[in-house]
Amino acid sequence: MDTRIKVVVERDGKVRLEVEGIRGSQCLSITAFLEKEMGEVCECQRTGDFYKSQNVTLRNRITSGNMTA
Repeated sequence: MDTRIKVVVERDGKVRLEVEGIRGSQCLSITAFLEKEMGEVCECQRTGDFYKSQNVTLRNRITSGNMTA
């Protein structure tokens, strides 16, 4: 999935940023420049993707042969 920043302007003038395609806290640094330019941040809601690992590495060791007890 591509990284996207969705900017939504509500009817009351509030601006909402939604980040898609990023896992972990990297989204905070991606939106920091926009937040700085737009002014005070009133609320920050983290999605499930925020709490997911950015990279997952799995390592398995498979052995073959006769195993005796």
